[in-house]
Amino acid sequence: MARTGRPRSDNPKNSLIGLKLTEDEATKLREYASKHGMTITEVLQRGIDLQYQMEESSE
Repeated sequence: MARTGRPRSDNPKNSLIGLKLTEDEATKLREYASKHGMTITEVLQRGIDLQYQMEESSE
């Protein structure tokens, strides 16, 4: 019988990283995500990408 459900990803996201924030930092993160229609994960992923772009452009 064929498997049903979502197809397997070519690049699965299986690394989990915990992050401790102050209440002010957490509030800022939630407000930014809400204001821009993003999830907290999307905000953090974009932040990582921006850091890499900044580093590449300064070299």
